[in-house]
This record gives sequence, structure tokens and C-alpha cells, in this order.
Amino acid sequence: MVAVGGDSGPAIVVDLATTMPGRGAWLHPLSECVTAAVRRRAFATALRVAGLTVRPDDLTELIGEITDREGPSPGQNR
Repeated sequence: MVAVGGDSGPAIVVDLATTMPGRGAWLHPLSECVTAAVRRRAFATALRVAGLTVRPDDLTELIGEITDREGPSPGQNR
């Protein structure tokens, strides 16, 4: 699950526990899925945040680091 969070403005946050308040969106932890979502501007639409900028390489790296460290989330296959 990815969600919007951050104190210095809107930012994508990986929420493996799915406990963050507010809107979220399910995303496969694959670089192809991240790239497709960025290309379609799906994050801004799904999370309802105008002007949200996402760099696919950074998000793919973040997802990889977190899932390697904490294991797959229960909703990873969604």
C-alpha cells in the first residue's frame, strides 16, 4: 500500500502495515507497475493530491528496501 504523508508537503509513503490514516492505493512492488502508475499519473488521481510528483526509480528503490527488510505485506498480491 502506498499513501500520502510527510511534513514538508505531499510525498509517497510505503505503508506495509496499512495503518496510516487517509487515502491509500494498492501497488504491486514491481518496477513495471510503478513505472506504469507514474506514466498514467495514477498516484495523483488515486490519492486525490493535485500536483503530486513521483520519481519512479526512487519509489521502486524504496519499495524494494522496505519489502526486503520487512517481508511481503498481506496485500502484496492485490
